[in-house]
Amino acid sequence: MSSEGFLIRFLLGLLGSLAAISFAVGYGVPSRDAQGQVLAAGVRSGSWATPAELAWLEKLGSWDTRLLRGLQSAARVDTTAVMHSRALEPAGSCDSDLATQVGSPPTARLEPAFDTLRRACTHFQRFHAAITLAIGLRQNSEIGTARAEEKLAAGFLLRADQMLTPGEVRALPVIAGEAEQSRVEPRFGRIASALAGKPVEVRCWSRADWSQLMREESTFTHGQLGSDTLAFAGIGRTRINLGPAVCDGLTELAYKRMRPTDEAGQLFLASAVVTLSHEPQHSKGIAEEFVAECNAIQLANGTAIKLGASTAYAAALVRTYWRHYAAELPTYRSAECRQGGKLDLGRADSIWP
Repeated sequence: MSSEGFLIRFLLGLLGSLAAISFAVGYGVPSRDAQGQVLAAGVRSGSWATPAELAWLEKLGSWDTRLLRGLQSAARVDTTAVMHSRALEPAGSCDSDLATQVGSPPTARLEPAFDTLRRACTHFQRFHAAITLAIGLRQNSEIGTARAEEKLAAGFLLRADQMLTPGEVRALPVIAGEAEQSRVEPRFGRIASALAGKPVEVRCWSRADWSQLMREESTFTHGQLGSDTLAFAGIGRTRINLGPAVCDGLTELAYKRMRPTDEAGQLFLASAVVTLSHEPQHSKGIAEEFVAECNAIQLANGTAIKLGASTAYAAALVRTYWRHYAAELPTYRSAECRQGGKLDLGRADSIWP
């Protein structure tokens, strides 16, 4: 293997970690002034995105997609030095592209995110310069610089991630149990936190609010999140957003103590339980959907029991879910998701088909 090829492969993990950071997956903690004051003409910190903000978010999503796709292309095993250089061009022109392709935000409440993205761009450009020297001129000493700048760029990207989108970062009341309104659900949050290995907030959105939220997310992610989304969470982040169907299922199991025995009824509850187990996998840093899903099914038995199901009923729910595993989207399935497979967590309490 040539030294050039070695360097490209050596940097795969570095670039791959950056490529996994995507605004399309989910968003984090609130960013608002302490008193909830008006942040820009008629726009309060807790209100949904205005048309002008939606237009800006759409441009920001396009910029973000181009940057991340470049990083993903550069991380491919078959990437040549020329292809690698072209793929990383968005990192080298990060700040100028942000200014010309996106521009300043239309409201003051989006300015902190924009400023944080510009700080990320500073490190992306330093990262790009170090990578260019490391690969183009074979200066191995620059690899350490590239790694350091990559970490800083990733950190600022994730920090900006916490400030978007306007509706998603609004304050919600903490309510346990059945409720019509959007809320932070503490019981579900405790379960998710245990699965994520860190404090995680679980938000249950009302039907009306979920529709509004998906409007913002669909605009920002160019349709990657939309009306058919059941839940979402950011990679490595601390907030999980659950749609009304998921929260209804969890509420029926945990608070209403409903225990249907028919296939459709059990599948409804099982899907909610697996979703509550799935999203914390993203919070832990797992980006691949098939890995998060396989982990979630293996953890679902314990999750159902924590929600109040008996051992027998929890096992029945998981078995019901397994019967429908083959019908999931390809990105959520894996042939290695089986007992003894590469994705087997080796847990004694897992239920396999």
